[in-house]
Amino acid sequence: MAGRHNISFGFHGELSRVDLDNQFLSGATFGFTSDITNYAIASFLMGKLRTFRQGAGEYKNNRATIIGLYIQDSFRASQKLTLNYGLRYEPAQVWNEIRGRIEQFRPDAYARGERSKMFSNAPPGLFFPGDAGVPDRGLNGAYKNFAPRAGFAYDVSGNGKTSIRGGTGMFFDTRMSGYYNNRFVDVTPFSPQITYTDPTGPFSNPYGSQKSPFPSVYPPPKDIDFPAPVLAVTYEPSGIYKVPVIYNWNLAIERQVSGGWLARVAYVGSHASHVSECIELNPARYIPGSPLSTDARRIFQGFQYISLASFAGNSSYNSAQGSIEKRLSGGFTVLANYTFAKSLDNMPFANNSGGPSDGTSYAYPWYFQNGNGLDRGPSDADIRHRFVASYVWELPALKSAQTFVRTLAGGWQLTGLFQTQSGSPLTMMAGRDQSQTGLRDRAVITGSPYGPGACGNVAPCVDYINPKSFGLPAVGEFGTMGKGALRFPGQTSWDMGFFKNFPVKERVRIQFRAEFFNIFNRVNYKAPDQTNQTNTVAQGGFGSIRAANDPRIGQLALKIVF
Repeated sequence: MAGRHNISFGFHGELSRVDLDNQFLSGATFGFTSDITNYAIASFLMGKLRTFRQGAGEYKNNRATIIGLYIQDSFRASQKLTLNYGLRYEPAQVWNEIRGRIEQFRPDAYARGERSKMFSNAPPGLFFPGDAGVPDRGLNGAYKNFAPRAGFAYDVSGNGKTSIRGGTGMFFDTRMSGYYNNRFVDVTPFSPQITYTDPTGPFSNPYGSQKSPFPSVYPPPKDIDFPAPVLAVTYEPSGIYKVPVIYNWNLAIERQVSGGWLARVAYVGSHASHVSECIELNPARYIPGSPLSTDARRIFQGFQYISLASFAGNSSYNSAQGSIEKRLSGGFTVLANYTFAKSLDNMPFANNSGGPSDGTSYAYPWYFQNGNGLDRGPSDADIRHRFVASYVWELPALKSAQTFVRTLAGGWQLTGLFQTQSGSPLTMMAGRDQSQTGLRDRAVITGSPYGPGACGNVAPCVDYINPKSFGLPAVGEFGTMGKGALRFPGQTSWDMGFFKNFPVKERVRIQFRAEFFNIFNRVNYKAPDQTNQTNTVAQGGFGSIRAANDPRIGQLALKIVF
């Protein structure tokens, strides 16, 4: 404390580690699609293999040191106005894989035919720690992360019943997940992984004439083989770590009204830059009438997927919020909140924020002028409307009633939680590589999207999307449906609890508890990624809903309290 100032400062330090040793993909996986036979199960029965993947396990030894410094001042400018302002410094580095399981792909070096000096058989353009220009951790540290923030609280009338509050600030996301480099450590030469699209070999021998790299050895020798096509995962070749940052701002008005009620309305917004996303650098080229496989038509020959761990994503969030609260009086308290929000971003549909992974890129190739055009839209977690109310109601103890009535009906406590929200975004996928790029083609809409016709004679099943209103894009095309263009059904549930204490002795009582979840047994359908391909045109079950969340669940319990 210094006069009207309340100054605080502090330091945060954290040492973290992740050690992993498992048999990821050592048993191989086989993928069948409808591209050839129109039915994935028919492709399986005929042995028409679409994808094949095998690995040698997943091993990593990650270390991280996370620190932060801050200073903050709360200044009472007047009886009505209080100001808060401060600054946080938070340097950042990516996780240190202490055995150097990091690689970097540089397109310009590929074009010049430059090769790694650390592993002589690596294809052109692929480099490792020890090669010139490759940071030991894949990216250099970021040491200019200064994050200011400021806020205020203003007592309008001076009696504490009406206040205006606001604030803004920058917040760096320096805590990269400890498994962000999962795909980095799963590739040749550290833990060889083979991924074929349209393999030349049959179902019985996907390798064909090529030699299997398994079992593998570690540490890898300098002349280890790199069986083609090589799967690669890379940070941005610049080596610059663009730390994700969020800019938040809010303004709220609160008013205490009679009867212990408090009302609040607020605007809350944010913008995020440098959000983690994955970009596929090596899509195939569409060649009309070509008999070549997907891998044979890729831009960078000798490679299969080249997944770029990029920090180029952007998102925005805006919301209007209103809430009412009744403080406990007369044995009753309630808190209710309504939020009307909109969240938008330009990141790939179902983007994996936990780290780069092959097969989760944009619908268009990265070199298109509008490469993320079909992926600019509602965020995967965008919920436009949400209302939540909770309450606790303590019924009268009926102390003046007869013992039997008082014991049976008095002193109950009722609790509840009611939630309802609008549906999450629904992105309609093609499910077939019509563009022949190996990317994630979208559906084409031809009529009213919602309606019957998806279930047929299947049960249990609910019609939702009209299959006749959607189709596959023409060969060489990518589809037209944007990310989140449709909406899944909303969700509503009401949980209730009934509690009563029965005194036994002065310090001993028995508590009866009856709890019910989704007490009115409303059917809440599961999101599309949890159902049978609801959002994929080329898959069986397209447009139907065949799974739901939990029905009504009740539980009874007795609890002894002493």
